[in-house]
Amino acid sequence: MRTLVQPGAPLQPRRLLEWAAPTPDLRVTLAAGQDLLLGLVAALAARSVSHAAVQVLSADIARMAYLTGQPDRSGERVATYGAPTWLEGPVTLLGGNGILGPGPDGDTLLHCHAVMVDAAGRLHGGHLPPGDCLLAAGGAAALVTPLREAAFAAAFDSETNYPLFQPRRL
Repeated sequence: MRTLVQPGAPLQPRRLLEWAAPTPDLRVTLAAGQDLLLGLVAALAARSVSHAAVQVLSADIARMAYLTGQPDRSGERVATYGAPTWLEGPVTLLGGNGILGPGPDGDTLLHCHAVMVDAAGRLHGGHLPPGDCLLAAGGAAALVTPLREAAFAAAFDSETNYPLFQPRRL
C-alpha cells in the first residue's frame, strides 16, 4: 500500500464532528439543457437550501468533463487536479455524491464526485467541475438531505494546503 505524506501540519484534532438535526429529504429533478451542478445549486437555492448532502441518483449527459488527481510537481501539495477529461454523450451517470455549502470565496458550491459510463461502455469517475456537465434529454434526479444547525463550509486545511469542506455550527 502506498502512503502519501502531506506537506503541512496536520489539523488537530484531525477528525472534526458537528451534530446536525435531521431534516426530510428532497427529491430534485433537472431537465435537459441545464448544467448538472449549477442546476442543482439553483434548484436548491429556490427551496432556500444552502447546506446539504447530495446524492445524484442518475443523469443523462450530452457532454461533460471530469477531473482526477495527479502528483503536484510544485511540492506545495501531494496531489492536484489534472487536465479535464471530456466525454461526448451519450454518457450515463451511475451515481454521485456531493456536499453543498459555501466555497472558499463564500459563494455556494456543490463539490461532487461521480461514476459514469461513456457511449462505448467504459467506466469513468472523478470530480465534476461546475459548468461542465450538460444534461441530455433524460435530465437528472438527485436525493438531497438539507442540513440545519451544522453544515459544511470550505476552509483552508493546513495539512493538504487546500480548502476542504469542514463541519461547522450554523
